[in-house]
Amino acid sequence: MSVHSSSSRLSSALALTLFSLLAAPQAVAGDALRPPVESQKDWLQLKSNELLRGEIKALYDDELEFDSDELDTVMIDWDDIKLLQSAGIVSIGFTDLSTRTGKLLIEDGRSYLDGVEFNPAEIMTIIAGDQEEANYWSGKISLGANIRSGNTDQIDYSARAKTTRRTTESRFNADYLGNYTKNDGESTVNNHRVNSNFDWFISKQFYLRPIFAELYKDPFLNIDYKATVGAGVGYNLIDSKKTEWSVSGGPAYTYTRFDQVETGARESDGSSSLVLETVYDTELTSSVDFTTKYQLQYSSEEAGGYSHHAIASLAVELTDIFDLDLSFVWDHTGKPQAGANGIMPDKNDYQFIIGFGVDL
Repeated sequence: MSVHSSSSRLSSALALTLFSLLAAPQAVAGDALRPPVESQKDWLQLKSNELLRGEIKALYDDELEFDSDELDTVMIDWDDIKLLQSAGIVSIGFTDLSTRTGKLLIEDGRSYLDGVEFNPAEIMTIIAGDQEEANYWSGKISLGANIRSGNTDQIDYSARAKTTRRTTESRFNADYLGNYTKNDGESTVNNHRVNSNFDWFISKQFYLRPIFAELYKDPFLNIDYKATVGAGVGYNLIDSKKTEWSVSGGPAYTYTRFDQVETGARESDGSSSLVLETVYDTELTSSVDFTTKYQLQYSSEEAGGYSHHAIASLAVELTDIFDLDLSFVWDHTGKPQAGANGIMPDKNDYQFIIGFGVDL
């Protein structure tokens, strides 16, 4: 074998080995993964070193909503975040109830807003946009229906809807619950309830409720409509990333117009009242949420006396958008008013509702 031939083969082997090393994928240490400093997108890095590119939506209750370019909307526990970098302006609500805006960078336990360092433990909320634009809407609609035909023609319909608008300092809620049943052409159930309130936080736990309102209609309870308007205060007994428990209440004015009355009886009644409410919401598992709400009201006997509205719900996540909703509702009226026929409505109404919900 010639020296030239041996040298040629050795050179070819070295070249092939060098090409293989350059072409093979190289492992990158997790600590070396960093988003670009100048970027048109927000970046999020988990403690597992996974990187997500997208858009910061909002941080509430130690849970960040992030719209990923690849994974769509994801909810991330605040404790799982290693790095968060905003491309644009965000508004941050702090535990002292102040609000500041700017470009945010959180990295390795340190936080910066427009390059100025601050304590990350003071962050309470984050919303994309400046203070004038920083509001976040969320909502859910749940529908249930049962249609029968044959020996009995019956339609059962139920609907629940909820919308919430949040800023770094305030919260607005609006809820609707309605049920309708028609049996052989005759309506047997027809009730509707709308609740709304506005809260202004003066600390992380304590908030003022400048106004709350409710409109209720149930002709089978002899209520053409019942309107309540009031103001009060509220307090968060528990406010963690998995559980919220709040109590609220205050004085109100209640006006009731009856659907039918006996001869000589008053068609309507207005009186002062007291409204108390508690809401408990907890995450039983990663895909099952439990919520219960209990609202009681004291008003004049002509307006119904003591009454309460209680609802307990389980929401089972089927997909990122769709839920299976199971709800039990109990309405009680201490002093129902008799109709024109002299028949006294029952004091208690119970409902079990099965519906499919859509997160908006």
